[in-house]
Amino acid sequence: MRQTHYNIQRKKGKHLTLEDRKIIAHLYNKQGKNYTEIAREMNCHRTTISREIKKGITILKDYMWRDKGEYIPEIAQGVYDTNASAKGPKLKIGKNFDLASFIEEKIKEKYSPEVIALMIDESDKFDISIHWKTIII
Repeated sequence: MRQTHYNIQRKKGKHLTLEDRKIIAHLYNKQGKNYTEIAREMNCHRTTISREIKKGITILKDYMWRDKGEYIPEIAQGVYDTNASAKGPKLKIGKNFDLASFIEEKIKEKYSPEVIALMIDESDKFDISIHWKTIII
């Protein structure tokens, strides 16, 4: 007899890993468990499981050409990674096209990012101060 209890000790606020997503896929696709049962086994809230399954659900056709929703952990991980890449502070340059064109022009003239940042700081034309590492990115 196979043991199907995946009770793992998770701390609150921790993100799901790809391994967690694979366990969810097994419990949802193979064992047919509902959100509450999966959440109990994964030691997290059922809303977390619901959102996670919505993130990675894909409509597949079965042998009778009927639509069947199946959770695919790699798709959910890709969505998570894409959403995580949008985190962080807003761009300082933003819609300041004058500053962007000034930086592009100075880069084409072979100025280093440190010198360009110093030029921007000393210039009365721009009311912004940026770090030279921002110019590299």
